[in-house]
Amino acid sequence: MTEPTAARPGAPQASQEGRVLAGLLLVSGFLFLYHLGIPGLMDPDEGRYAEIAREMLLLKDWIIPHLNLLPYLEKPPLVYWLTALSLALQGQTAWAARLPAALSALGGVFLAYGLGRALWGPRAGSLSALILATCGGYVALGRLLTLDMTLALFLNLGVGLGYLAMRRERPRLWLWAYLALALGVLTKGPVALVLAVVIWAIWAWSQGRPLLRSWFHPKGVALLVVVALPWFGLAAIRYPDFLRFFVLEQHLARFATKSIHHQFPFYYYLPILLGFMLPWSWLLPWALGRKRPWRDPDRLFLLIWAGVVLLFFSLSRGKLAPYILPALLPLALLLGQSLADQVREGGFSGSRGLLWSLVLWAFLGWGLVGLYFQPPSPVAALLAKGSQVALLFFPGLLILALTPTCALIWRRPGVLVAGALLLSFLVPWGMQMVSAQRSPQAMGRIVKSQWRPGAALVGYRLYSQGLSFYSGQIFHLLSFATELDYGRKLAGTTSLFFDTSQEMAAYVRGRPLVFIYLRAKSLPYLEKELPGKFHFLARQKNSILVKYEAETKQAGTLRFCSEKTGLTQRRKGAK
Repeated sequence: MTEPTAARPGAPQASQEGRVLAGLLLVSGFLFLYHLGIPGLMDPDEGRYAEIAREMLLLKDWIIPHLNLLPYLEKPPLVYWLTALSLALQGQTAWAARLPAALSALGGVFLAYGLGRALWGPRAGSLSALILATCGGYVALGRLLTLDMTLALFLNLGVGLGYLAMRRERPRLWLWAYLALALGVLTKGPVALVLAVVIWAIWAWSQGRPLLRSWFHPKGVALLVVVALPWFGLAAIRYPDFLRFFVLEQHLARFATKSIHHQFPFYYYLPILLGFMLPWSWLLPWALGRKRPWRDPDRLFLLIWAGVVLLFFSLSRGKLAPYILPALLPLALLLGQSLADQVREGGFSGSRGLLWSLVLWAFLGWGLVGLYFQPPSPVAALLAKGSQVALLFFPGLLILALTPTCALIWRRPGVLVAGALLLSFLVPWGMQMVSAQRSPQAMGRIVKSQWRPGAALVGYRLYSQGLSFYSGQIFHLLSFATELDYGRKLAGTTSLFFDTSQEMAAYVRGRPLVFIYLRAKSLPYLEKELPGKFHFLARQKNSILVKYEAETKQAGTLRFCSEKTGLTQRRKGAK
């Protein structure tokens, strides 16, 4: 006779774990998928990667990514492949474009649960997953089309599986670890492999293990080569200069020289990290300092993991905020374990460090609420800069102050999780408000609705990747320095660029309809170089879209209209 399911050992535990996973899926799914497609794609990153994926489908070239029909080889193609596949299956929408990043964020949450469960048990796993899912920066980047969330997923998956393979003596996990790193290499290059090897080697050294033999797995390395190397080889065959450009200019030069922008001081990532981990960053000092790490190899490994990521990118001469995204998962695990320990020990009362952290958090939170109502001049200036999301300032600050206050009263981690969830729910609304100012979605739809055979889209010393995506058209550009320069060099002679204003004017006059995208302040110069009649169509911050008609006997006029401000300005056109 078969034993009833309820009586089987472990059946209740499996049922409980199923409910935990379902709850994580429900919460994370809402955070990363709710209204995912409503905010318009924002330039430059989202517009760039969506347009590359669109052109991948258009050109049916899955080897060489293209941007504005020119080779674009700054990054490997995995995210472009995933985005193009999503666009092909679901249509060319913001939802489809952002879905790979959102699913990567979901994957990271379940990875946090799996690692926390493997190291310390289900409670630590679930708390770690909820902490990661409700970090403000993680929610925001999980709802944006960039390469960073996908890189963070594959890098962290590879690092975590490699650690379990070393620590638990489970060599079969090495193949999966190296497969994940291969996908990381195909996402953003060799940085994934470099970071993983450094993290593993430092931990092996700290435990007195052989530096090389601890992590070097021949079959895993062979799998990485088989998965990641072919694309690089095929791209090098098509463009022999590719490897020099990719390795030297896009990686070594970015790390070690001043050849690119985004140069910030060494400590740049400290405030970025604290901002990304809000509201949990208030508890980081307590969680990191509560135990001596050398007595706990698991905690030591997580500290090495986060520390290597932060130090590596802090040493880089080129810095961008999303680069440190992979550090959030190990820090969330440390926080999750710390809170799980407090629950097991009977609540928050047993930890003075935690109680003082909550008191400081509450004090500063209520202080920020007070500053909101009576801001000094510097704070008022900061609030003015954030006017796009001003409606969310007060509720966000109020939740930030109430969360530790209520936690001090009820002394349960669930209160902290609830407050973090409420704050996280504000992130999608804030992103929608920002997108209204930064997305060329409205412009693209205007171009698409008015397009007719023979029309052209011209950028007058300005270029928008998102405008190309939403309009479905490529740009003809008056020459200026852009990210397309290397692709233009590879393509050779192309009709997409005008070397002089005279070339542009001759091209425009030969077209029945031309849409011109430019800075508003550049309009007087355009009117001198291209006499005729301009019709204002749309404005996005400091950029405008106009429609051009060739010069007629009557004077042209340009009318600026702003629906939001009611401002109308009339200018006489050039005769």
